Amino acid sequence: MGNATSGRHSEWSVGGQQLAKPSRYDLEVADAVAEIDRCKSLFLTEIFEAGHNSLRVLIQEGLPVGGATPFMVGGTVISGATRIDVTSESRAFEVLWENYVAYSIRNESFVRVDHDEIYDGIRFRVYSKSNFIDYVARATFASNEYPGPTQHHELICEDHIIDVIALTAPRARRLR
Repeated sequence: MGNATSGRHSEWSVGGQQLAKPSRYDLEVADAVAEIDRCKSLFLTEIFEAGHNSLRVLIQEGLPVGGATPFMVGGTVISGATRIDVTSESRAFEVLWENYVAYSIRNESFVRVDHDEIYDGIRFRVYSKSNFIDYVARATFASNEYPGPTQHHELICEDHIIDVIALTAPRARRLR
């Protein structure tokens, strides 16, 4: 296997086929995204424009608090449920999109599931087919020609669903 440094990636070849070796930075982002995706529960802590058309999202892991206690919903007692909340043991993450085309925040109580959508991931999803992609295509003039190919990312939180169409994958890092 050959190795020559070029920019952020080292070029590797296997059987004559060139492969890009991820940089340490790429691996740290991939690790943070994988860690976010493995969380059983997430809460949106903060979302704001970090600069001109850049979006910063802070999320924290939700963890079980206390034991199972019954609670009432619409006149029905539900037993065996454990409260989920952010604790001092919760992991915290920052996700930053440097240049977005569009983003949306929905109340998770009103989100409709569409089985025709295609994505990878659980809590941190990357879509190849979605209603949000279709909406942005109709509502903007963003295309593969200008500003270039885009990506649809989605963060699934307990109270919010955050959808972002951007030119590049976000930077992600664990804060604690």
